[in-house]
Amino acid sequence: MTKRIAILGAGAIGGATGAYLIKAGHDVTFIDQWAAHIDKIRSDGLKVSDLNGEFTVPAKALHLSDVSGVKEPFDMVFLSVKSYDTRWSAYLIEPYLKPTGFILPTQNALNDEVVASVVGFSRTVGCVTLLSVGVYEPGHISRHDPLDREHTFTVGELSGLISSRVKEVVAALNAVGPSEATTNIWGVRWSKLAINCMANALAGVIGPEVVSLNEEQQDTANLIKVVIGGEVARVGAGLGVNIEPVWGLPTSEFAEATTRETVQKLKEKVAEILSKQFLPAEELQKKVGTPQRPSLLQDIIKKRRTEVEFLNGEVVRKGQVVGVPTPLNQALLDLTLSIEKGKAEPAPSNIEVLKKHISL
Repeated sequence: MTKRIAILGAGAIGGATGAYLIKAGHDVTFIDQWAAHIDKIRSDGLKVSDLNGEFTVPAKALHLSDVSGVKEPFDMVFLSVKSYDTRWSAYLIEPYLKPTGFILPTQNALNDEVVASVVGFSRTVGCVTLLSVGVYEPGHISRHDPLDREHTFTVGELSGLISSRVKEVVAALNAVGPSEATTNIWGVRWSKLAINCMANALAGVIGPEVVSLNEEQQDTANLIKVVIGGEVARVGAGLGVNIEPVWGLPTSEFAEATTRETVQKLKEKVAEILSKQFLPAEELQKKVGTPQRPSLLQDIIKKRRTEVEFLNGEVVRKGQVVGVPTPLNQALLDLTLSIEKGKAEPAPSNIEVLKKHISL
């Protein structure tokens, strides 16, 4: 029997996920609050530009107001909305979820418990993605990472089991990229949180010029990333989370990077890893049509609310609970919120503003 899949939040992550699933023959329905996007998908299909070229899939697409007309409930829902929209979105879709159905929060931040508080822990399955995608016009998704990138999706029960439904989801998501099951979804979720805290808000406060930093600026940006990652790793450890490797590096290396020497060594490792993740900026833009930009930078460009309070802000809050200092995450949170409010501007010069909060 064909499973009915809903993508609630058909932006970059949700749109890309659904498009590849449709291409592989799955029954997918997009649901989104961006009216022009839904209308474009309905009329022309959803177009995806990736490193292999372009393809367009016809798709079922619903405005939020159309959901009340759904007659047959869904087996699984990929929840891909912004973190601040998690709770109401879960309430919206819960009546249209089969009794045996479940929601996969395919989002940044730590939203699994929020979803579970609405639909139940037994109807919530952890799902972490490393997709690098963007959406800048209705009906068109841009994908910037290699299609064979490891850990495109990692799926696991919140209890730590690898169930039959987890295996089923992994098999389906292999159509998007290499995916796997895990017994440590919380550790994977925190690993992604660390990456988001290091890269997303920093790109946001730098602005579009993040793709063209000079050597000195890039070196300082990598220094900031390492220090931020160390704060996240120490907070997670304080909470008892067994955080999975970050960019392939043991989390302990971030947690223990507290001196100039250890930070410098880790910064060099991180710089080498990041230099190999994507094609050079000019070549990438030529192939895909848009530069690679983290989601928070896309929000800054669009002048919309960011997720920083659920990323760096969450680390600050949890750090206060376990008594772990997070001064650089706090500084990045404050600066990002100032930009959101129009009190500051994104610019490469903000790198030096943040550097002042580093004490080694």
